Amino acid sequence: MQAQICRFTLQPRSAFGTALAGDTLFGQLCWAIRERFGEARLTALLAGYTRGQPFLVVSDAFPAGLLPRPSVPDFLLGLDVDPAQRKQARQRTWLPAADIGRPLREWLERATAAPHQRHDVLTQNTINRLTGTTGTGPFAPRQVARTTFAAETRLDVYCIIDATRFALDELAQVLGDVGHTGFGRDSSTGLGKFDLLVRTEQTWPHTASRHALSLAPCAPDPTRTEASACFYQPLTRFGRHGNLAALTARPYKRPVLMMRTAAFLTLREPGIPPFFGSGLGGIDAPISAAIPATVHQGYAPLVPLDAELRP
Repeated sequence: MQAQICRFTLQPRSAFGTALAGDTLFGQLCWAIRERFGEARLTALLAGYTRGQPFLVVSDAFPAGLLPRPSVPDFLLGLDVDPAQRKQARQRTWLPAADIGRPLREWLERATAAPHQRHDVLTQNTINRLTGTTGTGPFAPRQVARTTFAAETRLDVYCIIDATRFALDELAQVLGDVGHTGFGRDSSTGLGKFDLLVRTEQTWPHTASRHALSLAPCAPDPTRTEASACFYQPLTRFGRHGNLAALTARPYKRPVLMMRTAAFLTLREPGIPPFFGSGLGGIDAPISAAIPATVHQGYAPLVPLDAELRP
């Protein structure tokens, strides 16, 4: 694989009903590839996906210039946090990407809070046209999450592509398609819109460390990690199909267990690869009864970390 890392800077144009997670965005990009280039092209790109040969790996969307704080306990890094300040410290979950080359302990001292976004929970109703009011079952009021961004907000998405199979211009094209049509839930009502502003080639500082930060949910490969030195939060993804498949009688996929974004990983061998994880689904291990060939992104881009853990 001829891996090429690129950072795309996005400008939100509306609120979002679904978080811009890497695995979810990958799924919608696959549908966009199918719509623009045809199903045969998508099938060719997905060849070998579950065997460690992804054509594309997508990160979550992060505030521009920031990366998530690794999920590693402070005491293992030798950091002494005043108990009275722990609540404030938990809110500082973002780190400046420009300082990624610093030792992790120094980098964490530059942590900041999430800027320019607000998370709300809204109540939606569906009116029963026979009674003229809400009711029970599908007509019961329900709560949905929504994220609103300030006008000046910019988001960074890191993508790793196999340049021999998928061109950077093609990726920019389908990413723009997703931004125009809307990402995630309630895109048909105007949510999930964004513009693609800039794309920049991305490189990470070289380090001899075996530690890394994951930038998307991933399905770990236990043969490549030291479990006792990995720290993460579990995530159960209850996925569903998009596009026209969302309108079928069986839109839901089987649940998959993953690591949340910002996992702190320790690999067995030195030298951090561009991405880590496993491709999920496919004909051999289907995660969808409706479309057995469905795959789910279990890969995550990696950022090398200069870290030393206490024994």
